[in-house]
Amino acid sequence: MPMISFGQLADVLPEPVLLVSADGLVVAANQRARKELGGVGEGQPLFELCADAREHIEGLLKRSARVRQPTLGTLTLKGGRRYRVEGAVVRPSAAGAPAVVLLRLVHEQAALAAFVELNRTLEHLRREISAQRRAAEELERQREWLRVTLVSIGDAVIATDVEGRVVFMNPVAEQLTGWTEAEATGRPVAVVFDAVHETTREPIENPTGRVLREGIVMGLANHTVLMTRGGGETPIDDSAAPIRSADGGVIGAVLVFRAIAERRALERLAEQRLAALVLADRRKNEFLAMLGHELRNPMAAILTATTVLNTPDEDPEAAAYAAAVVERQVRHMARLVDDLLDVARISQGKIALRTEVVDVSLVLQQSIETSRRLIEAGRHELHLSLAEGLPPVMGDATRLEQVFCNLLNNAAKYTPPGGHIWLSARGDDGEVVVSVRDTGVGIPPELLPNVFEVFVQGDQSLHRARGGIGVGLALVKRLVELHGGSCSCASAGTGMGAEFVVRLPALRDEGAAAGAREREPAARGERLRVAVVDDNHDAAHLLAVSLRRWGHDVVVAHDGLEALELVRRARPDVAVLDIGLPGIDGFELARRLRREPALDGCTLIAASGYGQEVDRQRASDAGFDHHLLKPVEPAALLKLLARVSPSGRAASEKGSPDGT
Repeated sequence: MPMISFGQLADVLPEPVLLVSADGLVVAANQRARKELGGVGEGQPLFELCADAREHIEGLLKRSARVRQPTLGTLTLKGGRRYRVEGAVVRPSAAGAPAVVLLRLVHEQAALAAFVELNRTLEHLRREISAQRRAAEELERQREWLRVTLVSIGDAVIATDVEGRVVFMNPVAEQLTGWTEAEATGRPVAVVFDAVHETTREPIENPTGRVLREGIVMGLANHTVLMTRGGGETPIDDSAAPIRSADGGVIGAVLVFRAIAERRALERLAEQRLAALVLADRRKNEFLAMLGHELRNPMAAILTATTVLNTPDEDPEAAAYAAAVVERQVRHMARLVDDLLDVARISQGKIALRTEVVDVSLVLQQSIETSRRLIEAGRHELHLSLAEGLPPVMGDATRLEQVFCNLLNNAAKYTPPGGHIWLSARGDDGEVVVSVRDTGVGIPPELLPNVFEVFVQGDQSLHRARGGIGVGLALVKRLVELHGGSCSCASAGTGMGAEFVVRLPALRDEGAAAGAREREPAARGERLRVAVVDDNHDAAHLLAVSLRRWGHDVVVAHDGLEALELVRRARPDVAVLDIGLPGIDGFELARRLRREPALDGCTLIAASGYGQEVDRQRASDAGFDHHLLKPVEPAALLKLLARVSPSGRAASEKGSPDGT
């Protein structure tokens, strides 16, 4: 029987395989290599086939000629096709002859199929050897070539016999399992290939068991971890397949696997990003909860003020103060509701500030009044030390009041009954420094670095007894940082009280500060005929009272159809229309009024609880001249009325203080 040549054996491989001398000349090539490399032949320089630099090719050959284990590299053909190359020495250099290197241009997905086919070839060779003893030497050489080929595969390979005992391991499998081929040969594959589930740590059935029983190809279970002989762990995946004889019987199994630590890292990164999205959603919900929490204080102040206003024969000074409290707290609540409407800002964790020149002393006094009920309920003594002549700051007075109210409330909640609270403010090198100190429960050292994080709390018994959702200090930190300032906390430990310090950049230019202060405009302009249309009777009545106090004549309607007839008869100079009216809504009412020639000079003002740009545009399209957001700011309405003359529409171009 003729000897089997390299080409005859290598032609069964689905990938290009070359034998190349260390000096770069092709010794032999299989059929696939001749097809893909354009008819490469014996003696042809490898450098002529490749587009890589000569130094790159020489380096690959030199590395491959040193060891019989696979050496990884790349080659790019002249046509631009790129291969991952695995090379190993077949014949070391001897007697002046250069070493011969096997280069395999590996297609990763074809590795398993190639191995199964090679084992089928091996079985065929064994049958030939039993029939023809003269081919023994050639067969041994072919087996060596097969071994080198398997060694050159980048994945780990374990082959078993029909009983599931290890008959072969390549070096990658040795490295991953911790077993040498000599130690593993003859042992059950389940001993060498010990795999568990990544999460449950339960043993996973060795895939070669089903392969040998059922003759099927199967993949490993998801989240598989290979337990190495030395106690290490390696995440892996891949598959197992049967090795069949020429008559189709299963004579063994091949297990091909690879380490996937890098892929696991990418999966963990994806999980982290998903967790970040979940956290962002939680932050949005926390923000909504935070606003709901902050609405309680102004609601309590308003409720108390209405009690004062409803008391018969109440002192006029007390009644005036209660009215001012209601106005200030309603403004506060309106601003918080504005934040709820801005979905994008909430989801990004942003709070926009409406800055003006702020008198910190005045804000602190207002904060004390807002927090006084909670302080008095705890029978605490409040000590004040407010330096005279505090410089103003550029900021949002409502937000700063939130900051100081939260700090005072926090001190009151966490201080046992009958405690002491100190509030001080001073100027310090271009900053306004406000301190809130208490004799409360203090803060443990391990909690102190995270005290400004959302939901971070210590002993919650006192806090929960007084209400709250654990977001006050997080709100303080965010708002202070938005003002360009900083906040810090100090405590000697549990039971030793705590001190919170807020630093805000002072406004140095007093002249600019005085000029920047906004003053509510006084009512001016001529006496006007004003129609007020609102289905909320209380709101309509109170607005009518205010307009009459400002010197205007007022008529009132409570639904759209009634208003249409009223405005036709009264022919007012200004009509303030609610949008959500029964009968016909404010948009339709405005469109009908604009079709009345006799009302061409009437200025239409929309009063709406919807303040996004699409709502303003819709009001403009319906015929409104201006758009005011509820609750209507008296100052804004006064400015609009001052620009209207009794004889016609607005005395100036369209536009309003709110930018419409």
